Amino acid sequence: MMSRWAPRYFDIGVNFSDAMFQGVYHGSRKHKPDLEAVIARARMFRVDKMLVTSSTISESEDHIQLAQNHPGVFYSTVGVHPCTVADEFYCKGSKELLPDVDEKLNKLREITVNGAKTGAIKAFGEIGLDYDRLHYSTKDQQRTFFSKQLEIAASLKHLKLPLFLHMRNAVDDFVSILKPFIDRGDFPASGVVHSFTGTEQELHQLLQLGFKISVNGCSLKTSENLEVAAKIPRSQLLIETDAPWCEIRKSHASHKLLTGYPNLFYPEIPGMNDLKELAKGKKFDERLPFPTAKSDAVDRIEESLSQFKDSVEPMAIHPIVKSRNEPVFVGQVAQIMCSLYGLEEPEQIQVFLDEVYDRSCELFGVD
Repeated sequence: MMSRWAPRYFDIGVNFSDAMFQGVYHGSRKHKPDLEAVIARARMFRVDKMLVTSSTISESEDHIQLAQNHPGVFYSTVGVHPCTVADEFYCKGSKELLPDVDEKLNKLREITVNGAKTGAIKAFGEIGLDYDRLHYSTKDQQRTFFSKQLEIAASLKHLKLPLFLHMRNAVDDFVSILKPFIDRGDFPASGVVHSFTGTEQELHQLLQLGFKISVNGCSLKTSENLEVAAKIPRSQLLIETDAPWCEIRKSHASHKLLTGYPNLFYPEIPGMNDLKELAKGKKFDERLPFPTAKSDAVDRIEESLSQFKDSVEPMAIHPIVKSRNEPVFVGQVAQIMCSLYGLEEPEQIQVFLDEVYDRSCELFGVD
């Protein structure tokens, strides 16, 4: 049975609207757009499904088309991130609301209904509170539009969309705003608090609300993070990359728990290591069989490796961009969590990965 088994992943948090996937970093173009290559690389290693997160109204609308371009693979969320509510709903540099706030909220509602009807939108979010980055939106601004967006979601509870939630250093306000809605039964599909980085007490408070908890590289930075992550009930765990952010870095406490390719999390693909033999001297990712390059060298490195494209798997020549996370790395999050849970036997790991994948599909209502 084990020889026929292969992992399947559902990366429940990717930011494909980010300019990095168009080759733009800090406003400067460094390489050609490579989103399709990033997607193809993820699919090679069985990242079968991805949830594209939305932070603005325009992204919420645009992501419907992105999901429809990749049916059965991409799904999307709808909502305004706490760090963008000031830009979305307030006059620039002011606490004064824009005159068209009601129109914007109606637009958000309309996108939700239409996107759910097409099957593209599978969650309401990314909404919540972020008190670590108040330079983007004030506490009052965040609280106001967290509540207003929850009201929209509650009014559409017949759609049974789970909530996709963001919480940073704001658990008391977060819980106090959410609890009345939950007590009324406004969110029958529950939801997930993604990119969790909180304390054990915060974890307990969120679990009491009935939410799933999702982790990524930012959740696994320190030894304290690992202690908390190990206490997430397996039955409530989801995984993500939050790409292009939240990579697992060498400086992270979790990095030492990773092993190299091939392994159970990244099964061997015939021919994937051939490029290493042909292109000796080039830099390769330390864990996966792909070349790496700084953002401004991606096109040059790929061009130099193109001479081998007829001899190796074509996707093998596109470099991973240093310091840019991407969905193919979601298997590393899974490997770290297996280690934290003490799962070592192949059969245990297989069951764990299947459970996480199936749980993700169940929450977001996909096959």
